Amino acid sequence: MAATRSSGSAVRGALAAACGLLGVGGARAQATEVQTAVLGYSEPGRVTAFEGIVDASHTLLNGKTLTGHLVFDTLTGASANGAVPTGGIQTFTSPSGESNYQTEAGKTPLDSTFKDTRAALNLGLSTPFDRLTAWGAGVYFSGEHDYTSLGANTSLTRDFNRKNTTLALRASYYGDSISPVGGRPIPFAAMVAPDIAQPRQNGNGTKNTLDLTFGLTQALSRRTIFAVNFTHSRVRGYQTDPYKVLSLVDDVTGSPLDYLYESRPDARNKDMVFATLARHIGGDDVHLSYRYFTDDWGVASHTADFRYRWHAGSDWYLQPHVRYTRQTRADFYRRFLVSGEPLPETASADYRLADMKGWTAGLQYGRRLASGHDLTLRAEYFRQTNSGAGTTTFGDLAGYDLFPAVDAIILQVGYSLDLGVDGRSG
Repeated sequence: MAATRSSGSAVRGALAAACGLLGVGGARAQATEVQTAVLGYSEPGRVTAFEGIVDASHTLLNGKTLTGHLVFDTLTGASANGAVPTGGIQTFTSPSGESNYQTEAGKTPLDSTFKDTRAALNLGLSTPFDRLTAWGAGVYFSGEHDYTSLGANTSLTRDFNRKNTTLALRASYYGDSISPVGGRPIPFAAMVAPDIAQPRQNGNGTKNTLDLTFGLTQALSRRTIFAVNFTHSRVRGYQTDPYKVLSLVDDVTGSPLDYLYESRPDARNKDMVFATLARHIGGDDVHLSYRYFTDDWGVASHTADFRYRWHAGSDWYLQPHVRYTRQTRADFYRRFLVSGEPLPETASADYRLADMKGWTAGLQYGRRLASGHDLTLRAEYFRQTNSGAGTTTFGDLAGYDLFPAVDAIILQVGYSLDLGVDGRSG
């Protein structure tokens, strides 16, 4: 994972989403549900992450529902900085510009100074207009030492066909402020030693995101539900990873001559289609989903997901899980830059923008306790590989693994409770 806020997002996305608000006041409660979880994510030799989650909903007698999601996570370890391996020891300046770190010969350069902590809160309210129509609204806050995000959303849902069909519209807007440690590097500026002032751009970076989603949920039968969502996202502003570099290599030997800070486009349009099918078979449940993503950076991905919940007894189940992802590289992805060639307008060596494949396999165990609450345990293994498509190596570069596989282990413990009518357990 990259030593940046964006890499933190990638880890956090892999961990699972959602968390919540407790103790909502107001009218007499009809029901309160709370889910909690502690997750751990580890890339051996690289990043380790821990995340605490609370997800709650509070339904009132007038049909209104209050929801809350609370997340706190911390990431530490070593993260790939984008440079290529070489036959000698490489020395890099830390993001703060006050110290340096080194990488052994033949090893992928990793920034060992990577550390991040984040807290995020999401609050929502759903209000029924009538028996078939509901309106929702929410606010979002996320804060890290170098990244702050504020957001708001609104939604409208309508049931049709005796409530067997539901249409939904949702709009979300986020405004982000990016204040990298040491300031924002000038695109393609060369990294300098700690005792030399690194030229920086003035002020913080800003980014605005608008998401528009249309959704359809259809009950195909008493045992089968199908849902599909289409989301268009428009992102404008600072999207460069301020902690990433590219190696500038000799055009004959392939040996690194310098390290240049990356540069990404300041506009991105993204489209995603997500479809899922849930089927109750006998006493078990099957979930199939497919996600297609594309953007104007040249990235396109296909993700297929399969879960089978086997109810082995009246109060416990096992759920195998398999996921596969295939992604094409961004148009401006470059594993390295070559001396003597003109600099491109934009370039990044971030492996998450490269051509890659990913596999996830895992198992979840769930049990209904004597208290009526639920306990879940989940373990998964993730592996990501990069074919190196679009990259031609030469000289010393041909002798090194420029696209090492990334492995990760994910562990989760979850606890859910239904506090029942008037907030009483039952």
